[in-house]
Parts: sequence; C-alpha cells; structure tokens
Amino acid sequence: IENLEKQISKAFDKDVFKAVDFSPKINLSEDEKNYYIHAVLPGLNKDQVKMELSDNDHVLTIFGERETIIDNSNDEKEAQDNNEDKNDNKKENKKENKNNKKYSRIECSYGRFERSFSIPENADVNTIQDKLENEVLEVTFPKTEAPKT
Repeated sequence: IENLEKQISKAFDKDVFKAVDFSPKINLSEDEKNYYIHAVLPGLNKDQVKMELSDNDHVLTIFGERETIIDNSNDEKEAQDNNEDKNDNKKENKKENKNNKKYSRIECSYGRFERSFSIPENADVNTIQDKLENEVLEVTFPKTEAPKT
C-alpha cells in the first residue's frame, strides 16, 4: 500500500491532471430539404463562436474559445508577491491560500477549438441559418433542387 501511495503522490506532483483541449461534439444529418450541423458547445455564448465559409471549396469552419476556470496565473502572482512588502504577513498568507488550489481531477476541457466540414455542392450557402440554443449550435443549409434534365 505504501508503494501505491508513493506512486499517487508522484502523479500529483507531475501535473498529470492537466486540462485537455476542448473539441465540441458534432452531429451531421440531412433530410429531404436541408443539411444540418449540430455542435455541442457547453458554456459558450454566441459571441464566443465564429463561423467562416470558404466559397472556393465549400468548407464551413466553426471556431472559438472556451475560457478556462482554472487559475494558471500562479507564476505572475508569485512574482508580484516577491515585490511586495514581506513584513505584511497577514496579507501574504491570504494570497498564498488563494494560490494553493490544486486539482486532483480535471475532466472539463478548455481552450481554442476549430472544426471544419465539407458542405455538399447542392447546399445553398447563400441562405445559411444558424442558432445557438441550450448550448447547441444548429447550422442549417437548405438543399438546392437538382437540375432537371
């Protein structure tokens, strides 16, 4: 058991539990009239999500950033603490307690993301509709009628 405790302690000291990059889950679907892209974007509002459509190759790119709630600014704060008056122990202890948060598990992912999708040639890219509701982005491309021969 002691060996297991040492291994776990080593793991915690080595930042094994770092935040992972954010990549939204995507569903692609279609019906008789439309193509759909559904992207699950937890914690994002519409100002944090952007879309670009490449006219040349019919590629839609959805990108943005999910901001972290994890405080990674310990290095900056330590530098500031070193410059402060060291006689003010009470103030330093408060800051020290604030900066000592250690995560034992990080399952939420954060950071920039970018996903690109080829849009079918018969999709009308001039009348794209999109909405972000309940943390799900829905992008709709109407299908154009196939040319009659």
